[in-house]
Amino acid sequence: MAVYSRSVLITELLDRTELIKASSQTFFRLSDDQLHHRPGPGKWSIAEIFGHLNICQDHYIRTMLSHITLAPDLPSDRYNSGLIGDLIYEKVMPRTDGTVFKLRATKAWSVNGESLDARDALESFQRKCDALDDILRHAATKNLQHIKIPFYSSRIFRLRLGDTLRILVAHNERHLLQAQRVMAGLT
Repeated sequence: MAVYSRSVLITELLDRTELIKASSQTFFRLSDDQLHHRPGPGKWSIAEIFGHLNICQDHYIRTMLSHITLAPDLPSDRYNSGLIGDLIYEKVMPRTDGTVFKLRATKAWSVNGESLDARDALESFQRKCDALDDILRHAATKNLQHIKIPFYSSRIFRLRLGDTLRILVAHNERHLLQAQRVMAGLT
């Protein structure tokens, strides 16, 4: 378990979210065919990657918002991450060399790329980054340790708000790298 200053952690997550949003702007210059190009069998297109991110962010933003708005402000700036939260974060976070621990998304968190409007998925992702930014700013005065957020769609398994925020930002970074690799492979 790691110990953080809540304000330092929130500032770091805000900075990383802003970088993710700015970096995702490059995909707007691609054609629809390029956005829907699958680099190989069983691989996601850029449109599918952002569709997946939108599903995940939609779920977590809605859930976090409902928990944060009801929570009282807390003067303490200390945050202790959880053991499970740290473990999941380590699996989701891209390594320094850009490689990732292989994970599979469930069908409920995947999209059908053929019926997906790629530009709409990119614009929606930009709005979700703004919403995450708002949540991070709102969470800056909350108890990141005692507010529990259901993990995935589980009603039983819950993570600390701080761990959920860390994992969500790492998840966005992970898939941004994936989309950048797809774009680099376009000819």
